[in-house]
Amino acid sequence: MYISGILIIVRFFAGTMSSESGKSSLYCLDTDLSVTKKIEGVTTSNGIAWNMRTGKMYYIDTPTKEIWGYDYDIKTGDISNKEVVVHIPDGEGVPDGMTIDSEGMLWVSHWGGWKVSKWDPMIGGKLYEVKVPAEKVTACAFGGDDLNELYITTARIGLSEEDLKEQPHAGDLFCIKTEEKGVSAYTFKG
Repeated sequence: MYISGILIIVRFFAGTMSSESGKSSLYCLDTDLSVTKKIEGVTTSNGIAWNMRTGKMYYIDTPTKEIWGYDYDIKTGDISNKEVVVHIPDGEGVPDGMTIDSEGMLWVSHWGGWKVSKWDPMIGGKLYEVKVPAEKVTACAFGGDDLNELYITTARIGLSEEDLKEQPHAGDLFCIKTEEKGVSAYTFKG
């Protein structure tokens, strides 16, 4: 696959989660079908996104309330130079799923936070947020013909009957049109 004249070798990344802190990892299924552990000592692997123009990979370990940025080597799949690029403030839930737009901004779902927020990973600053009528926001992704529709998923797990009366749309899928556009999904070819 070519993006802006660069050959992209696509890999498949997947993470595990554990009820025990630090017992999970992020793995990579490479183009030769070998599997390597890329990050260890995490608890809940969640959002992951790439900015191929800047050679960055972004990753969420939910309980840390942080988004980590790594240098990503497109040719080898190696990651290096971990840095915290976003810290979710107290009282805003924890980061769950994540996507990236064509300008390299991160869109983060807030489990327990009633929203999706847009962040600039270069400065760690929140640009704005999209309120959702459900507390447990799980994931977001761009779609539609022009990649300017943000699809947002939510959960109802663990909500009481009283909670569900206050949040009748918990567990629903939402869609909003945005001025921003997402990026096309990459496909794995092993």
